[in-house]
Amino acid sequence: MLIELWRKVLAEDYTTCSCGICGNDFDRGSVFPVAAADDGAELGEMCPMCLHYLNLRKMDAEDPTLGNWPARDWPTPQDLDEARRRYPEPMFANAAELKASFTDADEDLQLFVGIRRVEDGA
Repeated sequence: MLIELWRKVLAEDYTTCSCGICGNDFDRGSVFPVAAADDGAELGEMCPMCLHYLNLRKMDAEDPTLGNWPARDWPTPQDLDEARRRYPEPMFANAAELKASFTDADEDLQLFVGIRRVEDGA
């Protein structure tokens, strides 16, 4: 299992969801864990309780499968708390702010092509 911390993008996005691990409803907050299977298939948002439990399991020295877990790089509940303190708000207040952050793809391409020409000596 792979676990990453994701930021809420829009303030208008849904807040309450079901945990992809235990099925209980929880509030995602501004930062939330997302779980994926080892093959990359997304399992969904994960509640802080499941994150805590799985981190306890990875520290269980008596578990004979511990060496097989890719859990060494999982975020901890403390990582989640720190991320929520650092990013207390979603990335954008609304869709208009998100759209305003987009770059002009044609302008970016022209800039890139111009840089490549200079590097190639053209």
